[in-house]
Amino acid sequence: MEWPEDVLPEQLTTTPISYSTMANKHLSSHRSVALSFSFHGRYSSVAFKSREDHRKQMELEEARKAGLAPWDVDEDGKEINPYIPQYMPSAPWYLNAERPRLKHQRKWKSDPNYTKSWYDRGAKIYQADKYRKGACENCGAMTHTTKTRMERPRKLGAKWTSKNLAPDEKIETFELDYDGKRDRWNGYDATSYAHVIERYEACDEARNKFLKDQQLKKLEEKGNTQNMEEVVIDDEDNEETLVLEALSQIQTLTLLH
Repeated sequence: MEWPEDVLPEQLTTTPISYSTMANKHLSSHRSVALSFSFHGRYSSVAFKSREDHRKQMELEEARKAGLAPWDVDEDGKEINPYIPQYMPSAPWYLNAERPRLKHQRKWKSDPNYTKSWYDRGAKIYQADKYRKGACENCGAMTHTTKTRMERPRKLGAKWTSKNLAPDEKIETFELDYDGKRDRWNGYDATSYAHVIERYEACDEARNKFLKDQQLKKLEEKGNTQNMEEVVIDDEDNEETLVLEALSQIQTLTLLH
C-alpha cells in the first residue's frame, strides 16, 4: 500500500482522525463543483454577469417600464411585457434558449391526434330478424349483454320469443384532449331545448284560453255582454279556483305530450 506524499507515517499513529473535518472538506469540494457548473457549465440557465452589466440591465428594465425604451422582443418577434416576473421569460436550461422568450410558457408541444367530435346519439347499425347467439337475452342486441342492458326486463325475452328485437347500437371510441374530457357541455345539442320551449308555450296558451273562456262564461251569467275584452277578474276566490282548474288541464296536456 502506498501512502500519499503529504501524509507521513508518524502522523498515522499520533494524529487523531477528525470525521467532522473530513465531512467539511467533502462538502466544500461538492459546493465548489456545483458552483463551477452553475457559473461555467452547460447546466446554467442564466449567464454570469458582472456588476456593471447587471446595473445596465436594471437601468434598461426601468426605462422599458417607463416607456423610454422599446420592449424586448422574443425569437418569434413578439414583445415581452417588462412588468411580468423575471422567471417567466427566462426559459429552462434544457431548452437552450439564448435570450428571453415566452414560447415555453405557451403550448409549444405538438398534440396527438385528438378529436373534437362526439358520439352519434341514437345511431343504429343493424336490425336483426331473429335472435343471434351471444346477443342480449332481453332485447336481442349484440352491442351489450343482459347484465349491462338499459331496457326494462321483459316478461319473455327476445331469446325465447324472437320478436321486437332491438337494433345494434353504434359503438364509438375516440380520444379527447384535456379540455374535451372536462367540458361539461361537450356534445350538447342546442336544438334539443326546442321541445322544452314548445311545451311551456303550449301550457301558457292553454292556460290563457281557459281563463278567457271562464271570463266569457261569467259575463254571460251576469248578462253583461259589453266590453268583454276589458273586464278583469276581481274576485280572488274565483281566481284561485280558475288557476287550479287551469293547472289541472295543463297537467293533462303534458301527460298527453
